[in-house]
Amino acid sequence: MKKLLALLVSLSTVIGPCYTASAATNNAIEETNLGGVRVEGTITYANAPDQPIPLAKNPIFLYINGSIYSADVIIENDRTLVPLRFISERLGAQVAWDDATRKVTITDGDNTIELIIGDSNPKLNGKTIPIDAAPKIYNDYTYVPLRFIAEALGCKVDWFDGTAAYNGAGPEPDVPHYPIGDRQVMISRYSADLVPLKPQEALDILKQQLIIAYGRRFGVAFSPLDTMPNSTDEQETYRYYIPHISVVYENDRFYAIHFVWTFFVDKYTGTVFLFYGGSPATFYLFNPYTPGGMIGFVG
Repeated sequence: MKKLLALLVSLSTVIGPCYTASAATNNAIEETNLGGVRVEGTITYANAPDQPIPLAKNPIFLYINGSIYSADVIIENDRTLVPLRFISERLGAQVAWDDATRKVTITDGDNTIELIIGDSNPKLNGKTIPIDAAPKIYNDYTYVPLRFIAEALGCKVDWFDGTAAYNGAGPEPDVPHYPIGDRQVMISRYSADLVPLKPQEALDILKQQLIIAYGRRFGVAFSPLDTMPNSTDEQETYRYYIPHISVVYENDRFYAIHFVWTFFVDKYTGTVFLFYGGSPATFYLFNPYTPGGMIGFVG
């Protein structure tokens, strides 16, 4: 296991030029913060490896445009409440607080959202949007129902409550989710100018990287096999699996593709991540130029 983890960690070390997506992908969108994220009772970000953030017991993970955050999501009276300022600012909106009136004003492009703590009748451009739970203060943040975020900020919202299959008792569920977190809130809002990769384009990006890694691993040029070999030989098995990879499921930001481990291809940038579901659960920025190639750690 120690050898396996050491080899996995080496995947995040840049040894040669990282393969990038085709010119068809977008460069006008920020990369997610998943590269190097580790979760095991705490969440540790690659840019702050010495500052792990403790997580609540059985937390609800918050994903915004594909990035994972440690902000609290709470369930109260069967309603999901989320931090308004935290989410708004990460979507590019501006938030102002009036302490005297306990009023929050959000400027989001041409839209203005106004709400008062304790008042279940916030306004969008002067029009009332009744909500079934009044805004409240929790840990110094204003919390509102998740549905309000979708309506006021024009977001897509997905909820994943975890399943027995997801927790290891069966196949991966094909509904939108991320591999970290049994319960998840996924909030996304992407510019209409951004054109996502098609599934086949994402598969082609990963295949090219796997072929590079295969050469690094075995020291020979890759050649595909059309039928599964009657053998457990690693090299021959990979010759079959690489051209036969497929998308297992997708969420707002990634295509999930299984090849020994699960890879995630960013729909908007073409960046490839490798997910390790052991301890700690970790996303690695995939680099096929690592010594031994990407598959050096397998077995």
